[in-house]
Amino acid sequence: MSPTKEDYLKILFELGGRTEQVPNKEIANRLNISPPTVTEMMNSLVKSGWVAYTPYKGSKLTREGTEYAKKLIRKHRLWEVFLVKHLGFSINEVHTEAEMLEHATSTILADKLEHYLDYPAHCPHGGAISVEHMDAQEVRTLHLTEAEIGVPVRISRIVDDEKLLHYFKNHDLKIGDPVTVTDRDSGLDLLTLHHGTSDKEIQISQTVAQYLFVEHI
Repeated sequence: MSPTKEDYLKILFELGGRTEQVPNKEIANRLNISPPTVTEMMNSLVKSGWVAYTPYKGSKLTREGTEYAKKLIRKHRLWEVFLVKHLGFSINEVHTEAEMLEHATSTILADKLEHYLDYPAHCPHGGAISVEHMDAQEVRTLHLTEAEIGVPVRISRIVDDEKLLHYFKNHDLKIGDPVTVTDRDSGLDLLTLHHGTSDKEIQISQTVAQYLFVEHI
């Protein structure tokens, strides 16, 4: 499979495409490409059996597509751990490097890298590395936009994207932080949070908040 097709499967998984339809527009926004280009690629992935498409709703990974995506994501996350732990990269810098390395990494190399790193549980962005644990993490986490108002949650994973990471850093939001949604304003596209550690009120875009994953405390 080409690296481009692999990227589509990975993006679908990270945006929840394991269990729900992901709109082509959302994929286009994440990859910074035109919606028609996404539609063309989705048609190709559907024909190959990796993706199922529902008109006006979006694309969802098939069982085969999900398994392939998880193996690819495992490689990506292992390289991120290596780059941060052993080469001094910050979590905002590793995505592009890991992106290039993942496509050239065999299963044997990934296994040896995991052993060398002493079997880390999570990547620097909070994503589970073990293929067996990815499904469990997806089940127990939810988008921050889905959190109930007034119910404390903890940030457990951030979608691996350089611009998003800078956005969350500028708003002092990071893995492990306890937050509580206190208000939603769909008209202004705003989500108001109480930050449990700093005891501050934070306002972020609801559109961007969907890329923060949380777990109940």
